[in-house]
Amino acid sequence: MTFNRTERVLGFMVGGIFIAAFLCIAAMIVMWLTAPSVQGSMPWPVVMAVPLVGLPIGMVLVFVLLGITWSKRARENRSTR
Repeated sequence: MTFNRTERVLGFMVGGIFIAAFLCIAAMIVMWLTAPSVQGSMPWPVVMAVPLVGLPIGMVLVFVLLGITWSKRARENRSTR
């Protein structure tokens, strides 16, 4: 089974979004443990918003990637019969 460019791009986008979101979650945990009084100052509001936006977008992209992969496999199975 070969992967086309769209599947590779979607795979890397999903990975990048999830890694960025989890790094921001780790940064928020460290910030809350070390200096909880700096929550309102920049860049922490942006860091806190990245997982709120990134994780849902990442899940949508996972479902899109699954749909593309399943439709491609179904097409290949239909053509081999």
